[in-house]
Amino acid sequence: MRKSNKNLKKTIIVAEVGNNHEGNFKIAKKLIKEARNSGADIVKFQMFNPKFTISEKDFQRIKILKKFLFTKNQFKALSNYSRSIGIKFFCTPFDIEGARFLNKIQNIFKISSGDNNFYPLINEIAHFNKTIILSTGMSTIPEIKKVKNFIFKAWGKNIKKCDLILLHCVSDYPVKANEANLKAILNLKKNFPDCIIGYSDHTVGIEAAIGAAALGATIIE
Repeated sequence: MRKSNKNLKKTIIVAEVGNNHEGNFKIAKKLIKEARNSGADIVKFQMFNPKFTISEKDFQRIKILKKFLFTKNQFKALSNYSRSIGIKFFCTPFDIEGARFLNKIQNIFKISSGDNNFYPLINEIAHFNKTIILSTGMSTIPEIKKVKNFIFKAWGKNIKKCDLILLHCVSDYPVKANEANLKAILNLKKNFPDCIIGYSDHTVGIEAAIGAAALGATIIE
């Protein structure tokens, strides 16, 4: 059997950096240190290539996004820095090429809500046989079950070594407090007893995260 929420002794906190470093390597390192100092267990970045995710006709958006890009060596350095100061690191890939590189430097993978039906990417990541965090924004229970079964099948005999973490998520920025729909956490726990259930918080403040933990979310992003 896989780990359940009951096996985790504490609520794991993931500090989302994303692209808030704005392409500045020194700021990225500072944010990692601040995440560690604040008590977070894990720090999370995003790795994307505009040519795979943005229409080539959208010149202005590509120009803006290119300012936020780090090289593979910079991501490797950030992973090493995180490890050196005692906080775990992982980065969300948005394309297969990025996922293959990240497999060399991290043991956790996040699949964003926007990619939770991007099966070629999910298949690639699942065959790394590492922990997967799946954000469930905009998804129905049948859709989540479909991707869960797909991942479990890809893991095959390696399933005992891996964890699938499902994050309740409302895909809005920011989410209004009365729209956080935290009781969805209970629904995920009921429907997916063989997964770890958490919460990806897009609200302002910490109240929703506290409520999510009270409802049994054992990982908060």
